[in-house]
Amino acid sequence: MNQAGPDIRDIRPPYLIPLDWRGLAVLGAAVLVLLGLLWWGWRWYRSRRPPLTLLERTLRRLEATRPLMQAGDARAFSAAVSDVVRAYVEERFNVLATHLTTNEFLRDCLAQVGSVLQAHEHALAEFLNYCDLAKFARWSLNATEMERMFASARHFVATTAAPSPPPAAVNPEVIDVPLRQS
Repeated sequence: MNQAGPDIRDIRPPYLIPLDWRGLAVLGAAVLVLLGLLWWGWRWYRSRRPPLTLLERTLRRLEATRPLMQAGDARAFSAAVSDVVRAYVEERFNVLATHLTTNEFLRDCLAQVGSVLQAHEHALAEFLNYCDLAKFARWSLNATEMERMFASARHFVATTAAPSPPPAAVNPEVIDVPLRQS
């Protein structure tokens, strides 16, 4: 054996590889570009779709109250349907409806001469009084009564959704009268 020295050398320390920030920057930029394209595509898609009409928005909100009806919670269902109809009346007829009692609302809205609501006074009054009985008098409604309330709300919204036709212009008939010669 050779006594000159040990033939086993010590291990070298670990070699640290520097992190390449350029690769991460490129990846981050690609993710941002992809998110930007997705956002732009979503905005473009939404702009191509026509906005929902008042009738469509109201009918969707009414349909959203169905789970309360199916759960049998008459008070919550009546409050939700009443809120939807009152919000519809506010937007459609430009009157304050959500912060008034039923009697105040009917008195103020229906007292306006020429109001479109006058034609639907009975149906609206019956619907709102029915809602008040369930909300405030804790009147218990069964599934059939809740379904009728829902149907009356849909009917009221559907019949009043179309803008009222403008009054017809009076077109006087032209009468051909011979002129007298002197």
